[in-house]
Amino acid sequence: MVNLLALADDPDAMVEVLRTLAEASHSGMTGLYLNEADGKIARLIAAWRDDDCHLARNTPQPFVTLEYDQYPLLADTLAVGMVLNKSLLELPLAEQMLLAQVGVRQLLCIPLLDNGQLFGFLTFLNDDERRQRDSTELRLLSMLSNHVAQALLKAKVEAESIANQQRLRALVGATQDMVFELEPNGVICQVWSGHPSLPAPSELLGRALTIALPFELASELVQRVPKLLAGPTSMQFHCVLPDQVCLLVRLQRVAAGNRQNIVVLMQDVTTLMQDAARKKTTLDTLNLLEEAIIDLSPQGLLTEATTAWTKLRGVDPRHLNQDLSRSILSWVYPDDVTLVADVLAQLAKSAVPNQVRFRLMREDGEFVWVEARLIAHFGPDQKITSLRGVLRDVTVAHLNEQHITQLALYDGLTSLPNRLLLDDELHRAIDQARVNHCKVGLGFIDLDHFKQINDAFGHQTGDELLISLSKRLKAVLPDDAILARWGGDEFIALIPNLKDSKQLKIIAESLRLAARESVSINGMETQPTISVGFAIYPDNAESGEELLSAADHTMYHAKHAGRNNACFYGDILHLKALGREHVAIQSRLSSAIQHGGLQVFYQPVVNAKTGEVVSVEALARWQDDKSGWISPELFIPMAEKVGLIQELSEQIMLIAFAKLRDWRDVGLAQKMMINISRSQLFLPSFVTQLVERLSSFRLRPSDIILEITESIALTDYSRQMRHLRQLRLAGFELAIDDFGTGYSSLSQLHEMPAQMLKVDVSFAQRLHTEDGRRVMHAIAQMAQGLQLDLVIEGVENLETARFLQGLGVNYMQGFYFSEPVPAGVAELWMRLGLQAKM
Repeated sequence: MVNLLALADDPDAMVEVLRTLAEASHSGMTGLYLNEADGKIARLIAAWRDDDCHLARNTPQPFVTLEYDQYPLLADTLAVGMVLNKSLLELPLAEQMLLAQVGVRQLLCIPLLDNGQLFGFLTFLNDDERRQRDSTELRLLSMLSNHVAQALLKAKVEAESIANQQRLRALVGATQDMVFELEPNGVICQVWSGHPSLPAPSELLGRALTIALPFELASELVQRVPKLLAGPTSMQFHCVLPDQVCLLVRLQRVAAGNRQNIVVLMQDVTTLMQDAARKKTTLDTLNLLEEAIIDLSPQGLLTEATTAWTKLRGVDPRHLNQDLSRSILSWVYPDDVTLVADVLAQLAKSAVPNQVRFRLMREDGEFVWVEARLIAHFGPDQKITSLRGVLRDVTVAHLNEQHITQLALYDGLTSLPNRLLLDDELHRAIDQARVNHCKVGLGFIDLDHFKQINDAFGHQTGDELLISLSKRLKAVLPDDAILARWGGDEFIALIPNLKDSKQLKIIAESLRLAARESVSINGMETQPTISVGFAIYPDNAESGEELLSAADHTMYHAKHAGRNNACFYGDILHLKALGREHVAIQSRLSSAIQHGGLQVFYQPVVNAKTGEVVSVEALARWQDDKSGWISPELFIPMAEKVGLIQELSEQIMLIAFAKLRDWRDVGLAQKMMINISRSQLFLPSFVTQLVERLSSFRLRPSDIILEITESIALTDYSRQMRHLRQLRLAGFELAIDDFGTGYSSLSQLHEMPAQMLKVDVSFAQRLHTEDGRRVMHAIAQMAQGLQLDLVIEGVENLETARFLQGLGVNYMQGFYFSEPVPAGVAELWMRLGLQAKM
């Protein structure tokens, strides 16, 4: 150790030191961390790993650069000079997540101190938590660590000494500047340093400048030396030598006994001149850009701008100076002034760049949408000196985003609000009802025998009937009511601020009569009918989801009662309890989960260009002994309602992880997609437990894609964002499932740490319509703009696959490629691919 530490500045020697320490302490891996200058970050400088241990061979980035703020136990223990000796489960969550990435089960950290101040630490890692160290071993390792600290400090002192010597040599003549002294007769009497483009100092000393120096320089000196001796005490000029070296020459008159000599200092400013030329070229180039570059004072006054500013403002470039010294807020659209002013105020307090979109008023009174990226500049005293920004015209992009939002929130056929907007309005109505102590009515409306109309007359005729019906129903609703299209031939009537439940009976009858009005279908007069089911908050339900469910059950009761009927939840008592068969299935489901009776099928996600299977989704399947195969659309919501969803999900994960381990062992590299329930995502220990479970199967988070439905991901948005970021930090890839059925905004999507969108099957099912195709095109453009991978679910025919390929969609999933299949079939698809489907 002592011999090796004598070479502490040699990286190979330090690795050998770490190897020696690892072998002496029976550690799977040892590492040396040194603090950065501010002491807030420790960086891994050297490491040694035993090839026989189970620790990860590739060290992840969070392990290479440690931020003490994120690991308080580690930071506090080392800061006071104490040894940190813990097993993985004894550590806080942050340290657990860090160590689990490389498979560490036992951690030992010993501080490296300089006069009591922490400047780094040695770490000893083991993959077996049963490895225990006694006090004698810890004292020995601490002593050896002290030797390492002394050797590192000695190497640092020696390096600083060498650096100081180099600085000294630079000061006395190692630069490209040249200093010499002239006598009045032009003879060079002293030379302190030289320049590569001029003769060596030994060739200049004692010679006349006209002989020793290049003509360009000598002629300038001959002209100026007499003037300097007779007049001012100093002067300067620029001189360009034949090899294009530019010199800044300074002349200073100095007393030399009874005469006046001239000290000549020549500074090579070639690089500065070239930089100045490049800066001018850069400025000229910036003036060619569409984006405007602006400088603002701390108060927001425009001080400088490129010519693109005049294009945004719609003014003559020759009049640019007229805009200078005016506040940027004077051109901001009045409704956006507060927003921009707040951003400017935030910039004055922080060096973090900021971005804002607002309307900029033009000279002609019109406005354009601009996106401004702004950053503050601070002086040495940490006071703001200026603001700089880049402004670009995003009017077209902004209008496109508005169009996409319109497509996302309204049904393309009837122009009614869709599920996305309805969900938002329903929750708003319930929140308002709680405050105002009123009620909310919600009616599920279904067009009777619509399938027969579609089959007999075609989809176009069916669509025309839905459009006509939607107009009639909307016309008889109160002004503050909302009529939304739920899907297919189903509509939802939302009645907010309901004062009297009797009002619903009048509304329900009005809806039924409006639907009964005659309509012409292919020249035939017909009178369509509807079945309506109404429920009331808070009489029949305590939340929006329960209200929808209650109205849905009531509507089905109306259909079973003979159609052309309106029913109310409060009048149908048996809907408030589960049927006998439903209870029996629920009991058998509990037993199946408890005794491992569930199965896992796998549905591939296919690269449509190559036919390659890129991943497989693990899906729960249940074959009941009495009822046969039970649809997951029945038993999964049932498991959620009775509190069994967590146990169900755990069982599916264990089966899927075991199968993925088998696939890895035979060389298959496809990722596994796992659905995460709401209850799992809310568990504080979910991330840690999931990482540990993967580790037990020798799998890593990067092997898994976690699917989280859009509505779950955005429930308690700020809280879930923390959970999603923890999952992403642990190494999992995240996919937003059933996209289009939740209520995410574009800003929330942009902030979510997801890498993939899985579009709900309902969108693929509507691609036979022009509106459906336009919506899918908008979704594809949005995903591309947000740099998210896009997977389209529910692809059931070649026509749909070809259309999606034309939009640039590469990843698809659906029965056209493969339905969910047992593991053996899925393995065959992963090996052979599904090229024949394309």
